[in-house]
Amino acid sequence: MHWCAALEDYESDLEAGRTSSSPLEFKPERSGWGPEKRVYTNPLGIFSGNYSFLLLFLISISFVLQLLIPGYTKLLILNPAHVMERPWTLVTHLFLHGSFMHFLINMLVFFFFAPVLERKIGSTKFLLIFFLAGIFAGIGYSLTSDIPSLGASGAVYGVLGALAVLMPKLKVYIFPLPIPVEIWIVVILFALYFDVLPIAMGTPDMIAHTAHLSGLLFGLLAGMSLKKTV
Repeated sequence: MHWCAALEDYESDLEAGRTSSSPLEFKPERSGWGPEKRVYTNPLGIFSGNYSFLLLFLISISFVLQLLIPGYTKLLILNPAHVMERPWTLVTHLFLHGSFMHFLINMLVFFFFAPVLERKIGSTKFLLIFFLAGIFAGIGYSLTSDIPSLGASGAVYGVLGALAVLMPKLKVYIFPLPIPVEIWIVVILFALYFDVLPIAMGTPDMIAHTAHLSGLLFGLLAGMSLKKTV
């Protein structure tokens, strides 16, 4: 019952009698492995139809570059005071993180939920939701703060929001609770606890709450627009 883009392409190629488009590019009628039968592999084949993993890889590389290259973060960070002069930072700030814990939490959530959304709606629509939610989050934050911001949290919230609409009964375990909780409940609790309450209480911190909520809003709207088509 497994499903993935590569398996779907391979099965369609088998039916058509073509050379497989899977990473191991061999014809279906070749049953043996002789020295004359070569297999050509694509080192990036793992990312075919798995753009969520490609994004995770790129964000991880970017975090390493932050540690190694002086000025790298400053060049790509989102600064609301200069966003009109440097609009590309609405995208590039998604590939930056302020600490290892910030990076780890975002990537853990992304690792578990982004591939699920990509399989549900397809790679192209997934990329649109990720980047547009991130841009929307950056705009929402820039309208409410003048402090530079970085991180993929707004885009990750967009992914969660879209999933909560498209797959509301998806079960999620929240440590240390031993019972699964439906994702729409988890998203509401996360937004209330980590963003709405701190804003309402005026608790000072270094978290871009308006970016989170803006990304979540975009994800919810995107999920509702796609619900009738997937």
